[in-house]
Amino acid sequence: MRKAIAAAVALLVLASAGIGSALSAEDELDNDLMQAIEDSNKSLASYIATKDQKGATTDANDLAKMFETVETFYVKKGDAADAVELAKKSRELTAQILKQVSTKNFDAATDTATTLSRTCKTCHNFYKKS
Repeated sequence: MRKAIAAAVALLVLASAGIGSALSAEDELDNDLMQAIEDSNKSLASYIATKDQKGATTDANDLAKMFETVETFYVKKGDAADAVELAKKSRELTAQILKQVSTKNFDAATDTATTLSRTCKTCHNFYKKS
């Protein structure tokens, strides 16, 4: 249920604000969007672990769109080359997961999802406000 709510929030943010413009009044990334990314990432890992191709595909597609929003935000913000590269890497890893899941290579998808989680953590270490 929580995953469904998070996905709905993310889709509403993307639909109402347009991809790349989910910004708050402080010109920061929307906290709901970032929470939706975290929730979808956890859900993706669970779907991969249980070899649920449909669920993993849905989450990976949602994440790809959300990482595009993050990348666009940091491009527009400027002076955040590391964040741009990490968001781009996250999109690329998500694309890899989609390919791996489509061929039911869940072992490889698990490894790639672990790298994706580490990439998110790296970005948070640099850019997340406490």
